[in-house]
Amino acid sequence: MKRRIIGFIVLLALLSSARGQTSYSYRYWYDDDLSTLQEGSANGETTIELDIGTLAKGSIHALHLQGLDARNKWGTVRTQYFFLSKERDTQGVTARYWYDYEETTAHTVPTANGLIELDISCLDNGAHVIHYHMFNAAGEASPVRTAYFFLWKCDRESATARYWFDNDEKTAQVAPTLNGLINLDISHMEIGIHAVHYQTFNASGEASPVQTAYFYMNELQHALLSCQVWIDDKEDEAQTFALTDDDIVIEAEDLSIGMHDLHVILLDSKGQWLAEGTAAFEVKAPMVSITLSSPLETFSCEKDLDFSGVSGLKAYTAAGFHRLSGNVWMMRVDDVPAGEGLLLTGEPGTYEVPVLQSHSFYANLLVGTPEATVIAQTADGYDNYLLSTRDDEPGFFLADEDSTLAAGKAYLRIPSRETAGARRLKISFIDEPTDIKVLIDSNEHKDAIYNIAGQRIPAPQRGVSIIHKGDGTTKKVVFK
Repeated sequence: MKRRIIGFIVLLALLSSARGQTSYSYRYWYDDDLSTLQEGSANGETTIELDIGTLAKGSIHALHLQGLDARNKWGTVRTQYFFLSKERDTQGVTARYWYDYEETTAHTVPTANGLIELDISCLDNGAHVIHYHMFNAAGEASPVRTAYFFLWKCDRESATARYWFDNDEKTAQVAPTLNGLINLDISHMEIGIHAVHYQTFNASGEASPVQTAYFYMNELQHALLSCQVWIDDKEDEAQTFALTDDDIVIEAEDLSIGMHDLHVILLDSKGQWLAEGTAAFEVKAPMVSITLSSPLETFSCEKDLDFSGVSGLKAYTAAGFHRLSGNVWMMRVDDVPAGEGLLLTGEPGTYEVPVLQSHSFYANLLVGTPEATVIAQTADGYDNYLLSTRDDEPGFFLADEDSTLAAGKAYLRIPSRETAGARRLKISFIDEPTDIKVLIDSNEHKDAIYNIAGQRIPAPQRGVSIIHKGDGTTKKVVFK
């Protein structure tokens, strides 16, 4: 079910965002329910069709409305309240409103299908205030609400208007008319009495005589207004800002990833409520760009990272080392704490990886290098290995003396007593924990050969060689 809202209050919300446009786009939603969000466009109309079929009857609702400005950016969220009556109570619902500060002139009117239509024919050109509230059939009233607007009535047949303020005709602007109303930009005006000079043009380009109207500029000037801003339900942490031409910056570093609500209350110079609005926004995880120049690279980062949703890129820690086979077991991980040494695999290219708080801890043989680091071959009882490819086979090779490793990389660090001086360690990838047993079983059947100094060698050499059989037996062999 759709019902037409006569466009006065809708105009107040749209025209300030679509200033100078005969056609404009808008979006709106009700209460705090973003699932009701709908978008539309209008071409000079002062009414729009709003879908209220899903709203509860017999209740007061909030309409949040935004217009798309000439820069293709959504304007300020404007909020208006209305009472949607039950069908059987339509005749009993009334609205009471008055303009400026003349409450003695208040009008009480029935609502059309539960919505108010306001009469502005009694108003002169200039700045005005409207105060309004609603009553249901039981006589219960909604809170009094207030809104500011500037009115300039003209011939409804006029297509455009030309206007300037005070005696500065060089600043004259041309604006379209919408159903006999013209929206003026008075945000730059100083407090005091001003003159606006204007003439209108019909569709044939014929101009009316120049007319002049005087008005008093009051606290509509932005410098005297302020706003309170808070996020979600943290009203006790509300911040107050003066409204100037500068952007208002709200720190959001501590917000969790996901959807949030931004609440704004506009206040006058005395701290009195003028208007309020709510806008939903999404906090997305920041990204770290990782560029692979080869299919296999070491990596470390000073931020927690989440690799779970990154297509084509896998991250591994060094989870263990098999002494007899010389295999380093690389365990695939997604949730990676800051500073962790990693081995990355993927097609060369750039990947975007989300920054997300990690709750994991790994026993990792890879050590990250947050800055360029000199890597000794052996230090503090550990042998250090660097990733390299030799004879078309990637692996970890014993570092040359005083090798320098770039920042953001990682090296392999294994106790010297376990490596037996091996100069090359092979890489075995483990995407599932069950893969560990497969590797152990396949490696247990391989022989390992060592020289008399305990260093592993690829084949027996002249002299004494020690062979550890895959079945667990050991024998000493002398080659002459």
